[in-house]
Amino acid sequence: MTTIQYQNQQTDELSNVSSSGDNTLPLTIEVYDRSQTDYCLQLWKTLESRFEDVPLMCSHAWTSTWIDHYQDLIPYSFAVASKGSVPCGICLLTEGVDQHDGPLSVKTRHLGTAGEPAADSVCVEYNALLVQPDDQCSFIAALLDMLSQNAEWDSLLFDGFASEELEAWDLPPQDTSLRKVESHYFDLKQIRDEERDVISGFGYSTRKNLRKNMKSYGNLTTEWAESIEQAESIFADLISLHQTRWQNEGLPGSYASNRFTNFHNALIQKLIPTGQMGLFRVKIEGQVIGCVQVLIDRNRVLCYQGGSAEYQGKLSPGVIADYFCIEECFKRGFDAYDFLAGNSHHKQKMSTHHTYLTWAQIRRPRWKFTALNALRNIKQMMTRIKKENHESEV
Repeated sequence: MTTIQYQNQQTDELSNVSSSGDNTLPLTIEVYDRSQTDYCLQLWKTLESRFEDVPLMCSHAWTSTWIDHYQDLIPYSFAVASKGSVPCGICLLTEGVDQHDGPLSVKTRHLGTAGEPAADSVCVEYNALLVQPDDQCSFIAALLDMLSQNAEWDSLLFDGFASEELEAWDLPPQDTSLRKVESHYFDLKQIRDEERDVISGFGYSTRKNLRKNMKSYGNLTTEWAESIEQAESIFADLISLHQTRWQNEGLPGSYASNRFTNFHNALIQKLIPTGQMGLFRVKIEGQVIGCVQVLIDRNRVLCYQGGSAEYQGKLSPGVIADYFCIEECFKRGFDAYDFLAGNSHHKQKMSTHHTYLTWAQIRRPRWKFTALNALRNIKQMMTRIKKENHESEV
């Protein structure tokens, strides 16, 4: 097929997306390599128009920005689902770089914007597929069948998907391991429906601590970025506070990665105008004590990153910044304020409920995994024996 014929075919495919596909037709998958990025991203944008509510982590804005900043580091391709000749879904496939399972180096494949080395990772959570819910099981089945014909990878990873969604896909249980993590959130909608104040949603000790902190701090002022320029200013303060804190603890901090930092600077340009990102700042007498970066996903606020000043005695600027940001999100009509994966004391005390995110891994039969499992079993057995010996001595 000549280049002109191929381009014409792609144009026809894009024009067909807006028409209704035949649900009686089987779903098929075709992989497009990175040389077809422009076409696939245009298809991505076209497919989005067919969805009522597009998850942020599989949106065109998020995915195209990730490709702009990670394409020289992470090999990637596109899995396009079709019914007949009509495209009906799309997913980014990436090849992991510097990935390990325990001490072992492994060749991984990932769904979505994942697979980066840890120091550069965007740590995607609430990952998703741009595939209609009714087609997702068929999409995953077709994808697994297609990937099974490629012998190069050791593990296929599903990073940070909502547990209910991933569990519905019926991944092969004999080959799949799951890591299910709590994601704590403050239910703004419930508080609003019950016509209560935000502070009433916290436990007694948290309410007491918040009131004491606010009284001790005195005249606090807050701001939510209403423009790109204001967002950039708050983001610069967030980076400064975040880096100072972690470097004081001997750690590099997230923004030691220029790639990661530039990715978020680019997201500010795209997501602030569309209302899909918020940047929030708290000051006292002109001095910044805390900043919060949130992402807005289907009217749910994802507390992505923050930075706060050092503790002053028992005063917690981080708690104050989160509380005032929750208040602001309540006023703006969002449904939930989600602290994302993790079970820290701070996330527990600042939330009212929790849901689950899952990281799944399908491992191929490899001698390295057999050896690793044997070593882990030995370690568990030795730990159990040591514990039993200790208890018998007591």
